[in-house]
Amino acid sequence: MVKTKSVKLWGVSGILAAALLLGGNTEIAALLPDGTTAAERQQQAEIGYATGQAEEYEQFLVVDGKGYAHFEGLSAVSRGMYVSALNGMADKLPPDVRLYSVLAPTAAAFDLTEDMGGLFPDQQQLIKEAAAGLDERFVSIELYPVLAAHKDEYLYFGSDHHWTARAGYLAYTQVAEALGLEPLTEDAWPLIDSETAFLGSIAGATGSLQLARRLDRLYYYQMPYDVKYTYWDNSGQPHASTGVYKSWYLGQTNKYAFFMGGDLPYIKLETGAQTGRKLAVIKDSYANTVLPWLTAHYDEIHVIDPRNSRFNAVEIIEESGVDEVLFLNYARVLCLPEFSARLMLLGEREPVARQELAD
Repeated sequence: MVKTKSVKLWGVSGILAAALLLGGNTEIAALLPDGTTAAERQQQAEIGYATGQAEEYEQFLVVDGKGYAHFEGLSAVSRGMYVSALNGMADKLPPDVRLYSVLAPTAAAFDLTEDMGGLFPDQQQLIKEAAAGLDERFVSIELYPVLAAHKDEYLYFGSDHHWTARAGYLAYTQVAEALGLEPLTEDAWPLIDSETAFLGSIAGATGSLQLARRLDRLYYYQMPYDVKYTYWDNSGQPHASTGVYKSWYLGQTNKYAFFMGGDLPYIKLETGAQTGRKLAVIKDSYANTVLPWLTAHYDEIHVIDPRNSRFNAVEIIEESGVDEVLFLNYARVLCLPEFSARLMLLGEREPVARQELAD
C-alpha cells in the first residue's frame, strides 16, 4: 500500500516559477518559499521518489516522480454537458458532414498502481459512456487499447499534464483508420530530440519536490514538407508563418506550445497534399501533437479551440467547404463544464469578419 501524504498547495512565484517552467538544471531555483536549499530539495525529492509517497494537491496528485491531474467536479451533469455540446453542433452542421469524436485518456489511466488509481475514475468506461450518448452521426474513435499496449513508452510527460509526440502518433494511427486514411509510418518521419529539457504545468502549479527531481524532454517528428500556417486572432486579423512547429516556444515558459503554436482561436493549415479533402478539428491542446500527421492527408485543416475562440465554427465549416469534422479533446473535458459551454457557443455566435492576408 502506497502511503498517502497530504501536502498543502503553496504557490510557486517569481524567479522560482520561471526556473521550474523554463527547465534546465534542477538547481536553478536556489530556494523554496520555506528557505529550503536546492540540495535539501533534491534530497527530499529523492526520498519521496524512492518511497512512492504521494503528494495530494487541490487539482493534482504527484507520486513516483510523476504528476496527474485530478478529475475534480466530474458528475453526470458535467459529462452530459459535453455530450450535449457535441450533439448540438451536429444539429447545426449540414447532414452530409461526417463527424468523428476522440476523447484521449490521461496518464492516470495507465501509470498508477491499483491503490492510487482508485483516486481516479475508470477512464476507459467513462469514455465509452460518453460515446454512447452521442448522436448516431458520430463515429467514436477509441485510443485506450493502443495506448495501453505501449504504456511502458514515453507517452506522457511526468511534470506536465499533456502527452508526448509519440502518443500523438499512436493516436493519429487510430484517427487515420477511422477517417479512411492510410497511416504514415514513423520510419518516414524521424523522431527528433529538440534538446530541450523542462518542467511543465504540474510542476509549476504545485512546486512538487518529486517533480523537481526529473526533467521532461521534448521530442517531435520531422515533417517532410512545408505547410502554410495562418491564424486569426479574435479581432479577425490574420498572422502568417510556415510549418506546424514554432521553435521560439522552446525558449519560453509554455514549451508544449511548440506544437502548433499553442491554442489559438482559429488556425488554417494549407498543404500540398492534393487529396481534395478538407478537415475541421475542434479541439483542446491534446490535438496539437496529432495535427502535424493529418497535414499529409488534407488540402486544408481548419483548427478551432473553443476555449479561446470567438468565431462561429459552423460558419467556418460551411464557408470553407469542409465535409469532415473531428472533435479531439482529452477526457478531463468531461468534468469541465466551462469547456462544454464554450463549445456550445461555437455554433451560436455571430460570425467574426476575417481579414485576408495581403498578397
